[in-house]
Amino acid sequence: MPEPPSIDEIAQAAKSNYRTVEEMVVAAIREAVLSGIYGPGDKLPQEKLAQALGASRIPVRAALRQLEAEGLVVFSPHRGATVRTLAPADVEEIYELRILLETFALRSAIKQIKPEEIDELEAIAHEIDRVGEGEEWLRLRERFYSRLYVIAQKPLTAELILKLRADVGRYWLSLRLVDHSSTTHRIIIDAIRAGDAQNAEAWLAEHLTTVSKELQRRVAAQQTPSRT
Repeated sequence: MPEPPSIDEIAQAAKSNYRTVEEMVVAAIREAVLSGIYGPGDKLPQEKLAQALGASRIPVRAALRQLEAEGLVVFSPHRGATVRTLAPADVEEIYELRILLETFALRSAIKQIKPEEIDELEAIAHEIDRVGEGEEWLRLRERFYSRLYVIAQKPLTAELILKLRADVGRYWLSLRLVDHSSTTHRIIIDAIRAGDAQNAEAWLAEHLTTVSKELQRRVAAQQTPSRT
């Protein structure tokens, strides 16, 4: 799996996309966490971040507090700001919520999806299969499901799903995990095209359950101290 972009690359991109320093700093640090530059449990050095972003420590600290409210960052008296770490039980609960929300959104989308929208999703699915793994693969998957859930016209549901996906997505990058289920998107496209909500939901629930178990296993292994 390719390495994530550097903090300097993220900073340059953020500077060109946001009008205020505050917006730029929040976006850049969030991207650094979600892209795996800073993995679960890593310290977020305020001075280094300020230098990389060309900002003072004041907006950096404010950004870290905002990301704390979003659930990506935690503060401790001795270590300062660190990337939030999920326990296996947290991963399990996140995926349980995702199954509830995503099957609901999928069912809602199938009720009203248009043929041209299915074609659009299928084109994204082909790109996902072509890429196979890595950060671009994760972005394409995010694009696929975001588009599907926009079609569902359930904006609050889509927002909650996006948050839950981001919580575990950073673990996929930090642990260099790869989902080898390359044909899964074709399966769900076929079910959507057939208007078969029941099989589509059953497949999605089964797929998310399998992914959850693997991620729980890997997170538990990462958090278990090695024996000499």
